[in-house]
Amino acid sequence: MKNLLLNLHEVVIALTILETLILCIALGILPGVRKQPRRLLQVFFLLIVGTLTTTLITWNTSFQSMAVASYPWVPALLSACLLLQGPVLFFYLRSLSCEIDLHHWRHGVHLVPALLAIGVIFTYDLSIYDWLPWHWEALSAADRAALAFVWFLVKCSPLIYVLACFYTEYRLRQRLKQMYSSIAERELRLADWVLGGFFIHWLWSFVAYFLGGYVSGDTNDLLGILNNYLTVLLVNGLFLFGWRNTRELLQQELVVAVEPEKDRLQEMPQVDKKLEAVEQGIREQRLHLESQINLERFAEQIGIKPRELSTIINDHYQQNFFEFINSQRVEEAKRLLVAPECAGDTVLDILYKSGFNSQSAFHRFFKRIVGITPSEYRKKNVVSLAGVAAANQSAR
Repeated sequence: MKNLLLNLHEVVIALTILETLILCIALGILPGVRKQPRRLLQVFFLLIVGTLTTTLITWNTSFQSMAVASYPWVPALLSACLLLQGPVLFFYLRSLSCEIDLHHWRHGVHLVPALLAIGVIFTYDLSIYDWLPWHWEALSAADRAALAFVWFLVKCSPLIYVLACFYTEYRLRQRLKQMYSSIAERELRLADWVLGGFFIHWLWSFVAYFLGGYVSGDTNDLLGILNNYLTVLLVNGLFLFGWRNTRELLQQELVVAVEPEKDRLQEMPQVDKKLEAVEQGIREQRLHLESQINLERFAEQIGIKPRELSTIINDHYQQNFFEFINSQRVEEAKRLLVAPECAGDTVLDILYKSGFNSQSAFHRFFKRIVGITPSEYRKKNVVSLAGVAAANQSAR
């Protein structure tokens, strides 16, 4: 009975499996409009469960002595779960900005590494015993070559996907800027941390794979244990990101922004009238002062289609919606900073009055457009105005 007990590290893995299953169920219960991202995140968590479960079975000495150790399905399932994590995380991030047709044939290419690994394992009838590196010397040359191929796929291919995920997250930011005047920087920063964690996690596995023949067995075990603890942190971070973006990041259906094309404004009916409507939306309705304004609401308020508004902003103003609104807010902030009626307001008061809801975004945009900070602008222009007033007084 004593041999069936798990050690401390294996208990952590078992608890993580239970926690991941609970988080997977919680994702299905949480309210939200967009189902595809949450479903993909649930699949990712199930892959984590499969990975941890088969890892526990593979490396635990009690399981190694059971009949299950002689069947190829455990290493096959472990390999498949490891190789599918990258594609599912990649599709999850893509689904945050637009619906993906997962049934399209071209997406089948992402299954190739997992299918290859499963095919090799079953073809050579590789078991848990064969999977363990310290047993490789007893294998035939063909079996060793087959295992080396599978391990290469498992350790190297995830890195390609985490790099693709970084690019996808960058594209998500750009798409959001086409449609929102402010984006959930905190949530996207969390995405950066989570992706960075997975990059370290998979890079660690990649390096450990190549160092395996040069370090001791104890060091190899330590690397594997640390990797398991990193998985615990990443599961929680990814759940937090998925939960927060369900609530805040993409609360509304996204409006697809059209890429700029030649002469689109000339082809648009009543383009002058629509340009004037945009100007009135800023000048009279002052829509840019709404902190949560987005492309769809702005278009609705001025009475034109969102796609037409996107075209006008991209082609006429040579900006995306994010830049257009915030540049208008900067102009309002410049006016308020030197306005006599706002003399008692702090810079923080001004940023909220001008429509910004983030201090960092306000300072970043203001300095980029004006060239100096809001405080420097106020000091410089208040001094100039005081000098003009004094000169006028002297002339009288």
